Amino acid sequence: MGDAGDRPPLLRTSLAVGVLATVTMDAAMVLAARLGGEAFSSDKLAPEMIGRWAAGLARGRLRHDDIVAEPPQPGEAAIGMVTHYATGLALTFAYLVTLRCLGRRPGPVSATSYGAATALLPFLILYPSWGYGCCGRRSDEAGRLARVMLLGHTAFGAGIGVWSLVLGRRRPSV
Repeated sequence: MGDAGDRPPLLRTSLAVGVLATVTMDAAMVLAARLGGEAFSSDKLAPEMIGRWAAGLARGRLRHDDIVAEPPQPGEAAIGMVTHYATGLALTFAYLVTLRCLGRRPGPVSATSYGAATALLPFLILYPSWGYGCCGRRSDEAGRLARVMLLGHTAFGAGIGVWSLVLGRRRPSV
């Protein structure tokens, strides 16, 4: 690997890769829902639910009995999208920083594996906070929630890998 001058600035790269990887995740989830129907879609995972949860966190509420049954919050869809993309950016930055500290470059296999591993976050943090229990077991659609998250997060990781390669080939203009 070349010296630090050969590498694009980490923050700019991670922002671009993070946005594109999150778009890749969203596109894969929409496509899966259209092709796979109910097996790959759930209203329980809509941006509104993420926004409702994030709005609750801002008010100090860490746990809900059932996030879907909670009253809607003003602007929850927008809050949900901002939270979703901010999370994608943070996870991408963490991956790229870790690799850079280890002296390694991102690649499709490691990035896809990383993305799949990030599915643990909703399984262990988001779902329990929403009242669905660990891995969504207390919901009436645990299998579907697991499928959707694994697919989405794996696509997110693949997006990190692909977009890192695509954007890494470009050199910043001097």
